[in-house]
Amino acid sequence: MAAKNHCIIMDDCEKDEVINQLVGAAFGASGQRCMALTTAVFVGKTKDWIPEIAAKAKTLKIGAGNQANIDCSPVAYPELKK
Repeated sequence: MAAKNHCIIMDDCEKDEVINQLVGAAFGASGQRCMALTTAVFVGKTKDWIPEIAAKAKTLKIGAGNQANIDCSPVAYPELKK
């Protein structure tokens, strides 16, 4: 149903924790959940973290969902191929 979920990152948050949570929220479940994060609003100095978030996202291992150690797959569950 194309839900749009937003996150506001305040500049008093824990940087490393937020980066991990943002990457998980955006790319976890291979984007196949309606609560996937699609929009982030960065407040103050947090906008400077965007390159680090992108770098963290680039470390995700992408491949077939039936392979070990894969972070993102094209289809999270075989039933969704239909």
